[in-house]
Amino acid sequence: MSVDTKGYLTLEEIKSAINYPSEERFQKGPVAIAECVKEIPCNPCEGACRFGAIAIGKPITNLPCIDGDKCTGCGMCIAQCSGLAIFVVDKTFAPGKGTVSFPYEYLPIPKVGQKVKAVNRAGDPVCDAEVVKVLDIAAFDRTPVVTISVPVEYTEEVRSIQRREKEAEQFIKDIEAGNEPADDVLVCRCEEVSVAEIKDAIKQGARDVTGVKRRTRAGMGLCQGRTCEKMVQAIIRQELGNTPEEIGRSTSRPPVRPVTFGSLAGGEDNE
Repeated sequence: MSVDTKGYLTLEEIKSAINYPSEERFQKGPVAIAECVKEIPCNPCEGACRFGAIAIGKPITNLPCIDGDKCTGCGMCIAQCSGLAIFVVDKTFAPGKGTVSFPYEYLPIPKVGQKVKAVNRAGDPVCDAEVVKVLDIAAFDRTPVVTISVPVEYTEEVRSIQRREKEAEQFIKDIEAGNEPADDVLVCRCEEVSVAEIKDAIKQGARDVTGVKRRTRAGMGLCQGRTCEKMVQAIIRQELGNTPEEIGRSTSRPPVRPVTFGSLAGGEDNE
């Protein structure tokens, strides 16, 4: 299987290895899919389903079998899967739209309404998406379950979202390819500065990163520009055609990372 050489499974491999839902079942509403193809001793998902829709039995190395007639697509099994291999797909969410729910153990946790890039099993961007639900409860033990809406034709391919650093890389690549970023895209999430605000700062006379920073506060937040600075540079380069030397970088302001008052005082954090 490709998971042994590439680190991910293809849809065809999954369909041939598990009791994959039929299109008829997809049309009845949300359903869980356990993309687990390795015979390992693991069964938390079986006990997580209060409807008895997931069966492993004995031996414990059996692959999980999901009964589509019993499964309601509630998603409680998603966070209980140690291999993060369970997803819920709903092809009936809205006309032309479906949803995919998946475990997400990264920070920052996305927010409802946030526009994101959906990625496939290989981690490649495949379409635009919107976060419609985030479930982060104590029972999930720090494994939030995120639900995104995507064009229904991508529901069987999409399995996560692009992380923030990858978004920045893609943003820069798009600009370098001559694409115009949408004005409402957030460049600096810490200070909530959009593309439109960066462009306004340039119109007001900003010619380098420091000029944009003074006018918008982009780069003054918690991360100190570690993510947004390159995006700001790309926008200036696109708008003005300035060289990297002319665009420059923002002035480093120590400490680079947040430091508690306790550390500065030379004592314990709680003193």
